[in-house]
Amino acid sequence: MNDFEEALRNIDVFCRILVEKLADNEDSNIVVEPIERLLYRKNIIDTQAEPNPSPKHLIPLPQAEEPLIDVIEDNDHVKVLMECRCKDREVTVHPKEDGIEICKKECHTDEEGVEVCNDKCHKVDLATRKLLVDNMILKCNNNTVYEIDIPKTKS
Repeated sequence: MNDFEEALRNIDVFCRILVEKLADNEDSNIVVEPIERLLYRKNIIDTQAEPNPSPKHLIPLPQAEEPLIDVIEDNDHVKVLMECRCKDREVTVHPKEDGIEICKKECHTDEEGVEVCNDKCHKVDLATRKLLVDNMILKCNNNTVYEIDIPKTKS
């Protein structure tokens, strides 16, 4: 604790000297405050700015995050890898003009006990005019990664 207080005093002295030198160069009346007051004031402002602080220590939930998506390209193929629990779930790929859209059906039970299913889609930007999207190969790897292998056109 003594080291911290000594560091604050050293910073305070440094700031006072710096401000005095700046004030000598400019003809203005600048009042130098001790660093402790500035830190205290900043802490009060930060505390008041966040009325309902959210805990910063929580581990993010995988279902609440966007999945990781990688695009790997070589001479003959474009491979798209998406983080996804794909086993026993319906995953569809829809080709678009400016890429592909990967949709996964997610189902849950609402308050009334009725199962509700929605498609959760993610768009991947690709130059599809150079790809044979009709010949793409889809597979689920270890129920963690959904792999899409799209061959390129021979040109």
